[in-house]
Amino acid sequence: MTRNRARLTHVDGLNPADPGIGLISRAVAGVSSREILLVCSGDVPGVGAEATRLILDVREREDTVARAVSVTESPGENFGHAIVWPRSHLGKDFTIWCLATGALALREGGTLWCAVRKAKGAQSLTDEIGQMMGEVDVIGRSKGYRLLRARRGLRFDQARARAHVDAHYVIDDEALLEISLWSAPGVFSRKELDAGTRMLIEHANRLTWAPSVVVDLGCGVGPLSLWAARRWSHGRVLGVDSNLRAVALARKNAQRYGLNERVTIMVGDGMPPRSNPAVAHLAGHVELALVNPPTHADPHTLGRLIRELREWMAPTKRSVVLMVVSRAGRMMELLTRAGAEIQTYVHPHYTILEARWKEPERSMPLDSLSSSTDSPV
Repeated sequence: MTRNRARLTHVDGLNPADPGIGLISRAVAGVSSREILLVCSGDVPGVGAEATRLILDVREREDTVARAVSVTESPGENFGHAIVWPRSHLGKDFTIWCLATGALALREGGTLWCAVRKAKGAQSLTDEIGQMMGEVDVIGRSKGYRLLRARRGLRFDQARARAHVDAHYVIDDEALLEISLWSAPGVFSRKELDAGTRMLIEHANRLTWAPSVVVDLGCGVGPLSLWAARRWSHGRVLGVDSNLRAVALARKNAQRYGLNERVTIMVGDGMPPRSNPAVAHLAGHVELALVNPPTHADPHTLGRLIRELREWMAPTKRSVVLMVVSRAGRMMELLTRAGAEIQTYVHPHYTILEARWKEPERSMPLDSLSSSTDSPV
């Protein structure tokens, strides 16, 4: 098992030891894998490489058995079976998006499957499937799970399913300097500006100098990236996130405001390689990094992110990483191990950490910045 797989499979929808997966696996036993679409769910035992799996996070590409397709792409519309194994931590609206996406990908007579826990809204999802598909049956139960089955027939409400797939939100907040963000189910803080992100903005607003290069690690739909580009009109911004849907939305948000020439948004599990031609001219020149780290990331992952950031920082005294955390102890320990000097600013519910290095591990010639241009990614 790889490090990424170990990090991801503890959540609903990706854990092969989950009781719900047993119900699904038995239900589709003997079905040709090429007939199966896994809608933002983990691999299913017995379902082979000819199946198609929509993935939400780039890290899910590692070790997947089924053919991985980004959630931002169309999987096609001729499947015999669509499987939804809800990831409840992403919200009910994302589960409904998955159900609707699966239903629309089925051919006439195809079957939609969903294994859902009673404690995680099984009845409301049963009702929604019934209204969308025109029918739904509970054909199995195991350890608090229900296995739901619905077939696409004449009573399928295609307009309702399409409305669920097209569901989106708009984040308006005065902290964002008159920027409205498009958002959607399946991304972090999808309906409003996260409180930790707001605190980072308030803290960064106190800087008395204008950073020439800003990194937004874990950029989501782009609130910090676009705010930084507006706040410092000559600065360049690199936003990185592993969520494929969030990256697509962040790029659209940057384009809507004419910021895509100075804001580069990339898919990645951490910082990209310094040699990446799209952003190599920024490596070693980052003067400000804004980080709202994933709450449940393991120490190994957090330590790797810190080491990668250090390699990107400019060799100047003012270069700083700003992190917002709810529990500062572990992050302070990891930053200290990485050789950072830390200042802390304690607020109710959150702590802002300012981390600086006397000398970054590597740097690039400063004149490379002025002679390079942003490349599309």
